Amino acid sequence: MIIELMLWNALELLKLYTHRYEKKVNGAEIYYALFSSKTERKVKRIVLGDSVGCQLYPSNQEYDSVVSMSCNQAITMAGHYFLLKNFIETNQEDLPEEAILLITPFSLSNDVDKYAYHYFLKPFPYHQYSNLYTNHLKERIQTIPFFWSANLPFIQTSSNSPKWAVPLTASNQSISQLSYEYLIKMDSITKCNGIKFQMISTPVRDDRRDDMDSFWDHLPTDYADKLDDLLQPYKESIVFMPSDYYTDEVHFLGDKIPDDYLGILK
Repeated sequence: MIIELMLWNALELLKLYTHRYEKKVNGAEIYYALFSSKTERKVKRIVLGDSVGCQLYPSNQEYDSVVSMSCNQAITMAGHYFLLKNFIETNQEDLPEEAILLITPFSLSNDVDKYAYHYFLKPFPYHQYSNLYTNHLKERIQTIPFFWSANLPFIQTSSNSPKWAVPLTASNQSISQLSYEYLIKMDSITKCNGIKFQMISTPVRDDRRDDMDSFWDHLPTDYADKLDDLLQPYKESIVFMPSDYYTDEVHFLGDKIPDDYLGILK
């Protein structure tokens, strides 16, 4: 029994240090994005984004002048900021001209949700990134049962996650406090490094026009004021596409995914 346990632990450690598990666990796209964020690459643009952004520019594909670190909504806006910061620090001597956040409007309301243990804490270990936490993020993470256990080898290398009741926040806000705080940070770090930063909306289902009207109605005034330079162009970037192009409320059917939606690969 002891020998079996030792072998099991050894195998788990081998998975951890060889990173083999990263392509097999749920959310493999995050690990592709993380790898890119820590790789020296001369590119003109960075693309960050949620799972729809990842459909448009997958993080596991190579592009000549673009690096995509789009992955999913569950990493929260903090995760997008961590990826951006990693890339800027890694490529300080040859920075890109532009960073684009390609994101579905409805993803902006995401705070720390029930998927955060697996999709946020595992790829962004607390002991490595907690110095970048805002007070709000720290409070939210500490409500997750056993949040500290996410990076233990036998948990890190699996898709297992505890079930927990997510404490409510101001869920009717179209932009969460977490998204607001880290959008400010993304805007600041790009300005400090001479990088153009813009938010662009992924295409929205045509039958969700009323939802988009409601989105702008539930935008906190102080957030709107402080993010106006980002949100006004973002609002103007929204394009509606036929509802039968979609497999659910936001994601495209495989054969309906627009090719080079932003026209940045030419």
